[in-house]
Amino acid sequence: MLEVTLFPLEQSDREQFIRDNQDAFNYGAMEEFGQRDMHFEEDGEIISRDTISSAIDEGSAYRIVEDGKVLGGLVFKTEYDQGQLELLFVSPAFHGKGFGYAAWCELEAMHPEVTVWETVTPYFEKRNIHFYVNRCGFKIVEYYNDHHQAPGDKDGEMLDMFRFEKILPATKESIQEQIKRISYYEDIMQKAKGGFDEMLKKLSDYYGSSAWKRDFVADEAGLLPKNLARGVLSEDEVYNLLEEYGK
Repeated sequence: MLEVTLFPLEQSDREQFIRDNQDAFNYGAMEEFGQRDMHFEEDGEIISRDTISSAIDEGSAYRIVEDGKVLGGLVFKTEYDQGQLELLFVSPAFHGKGFGYAAWCELEAMHPEVTVWETVTPYFEKRNIHFYVNRCGFKIVEYYNDHHQAPGDKDGEMLDMFRFEKILPATKESIQEQIKRISYYEDIMQKAKGGFDEMLKKLSDYYGSSAWKRDFVADEAGLLPKNLARGVLSEDEVYNLLEEYGK
């Protein structure tokens, strides 16, 4: 397999990173739609400068490099055992050569604690859909549209997007991250018993999340330390607390 290196994005390269990302996305749209521009976000771009810039600011950005050549870039963020791939692009001149897949494999290797990866891509990006499903092992789990909007998407920016998910086997690193999360929400639960709305909201969000389900399954499988405080994984205790305060 090809080998690439991921280098953290330097501030001096930020503007070129944004331009390269836009060029790569525009190329995909032109392949599918030609000169028609009904899918472009602003100023003739499939993805706006603001969208890319926000992803960089909120996540971790890297350049994809092979033998000194800059081939593309990616942006991601992680939280405990979860990862969100915000952007991954390879310059059109290097398409079809396996560099995108090599970059993805390098990212997975960098973060063995992440066992649940998510990403989204527009419905018309056939190259990306093939890449994520057939090359990287993701599954399509949701399609955002007028009848099924993404959570918190008030402006409709996620319409006509597929959401992809890849679940990997648990690792010792991912179990450690789960322990950190359980301990964090155990503390939140104790604070929520005072009826604090902010704590109750955090607890409610966790209780209804896939992360809570994974933590519960890990506990049932005996993967967590016996001395770990885990009242937050008790369905009755959390449910009763939320019911008491009308949450």
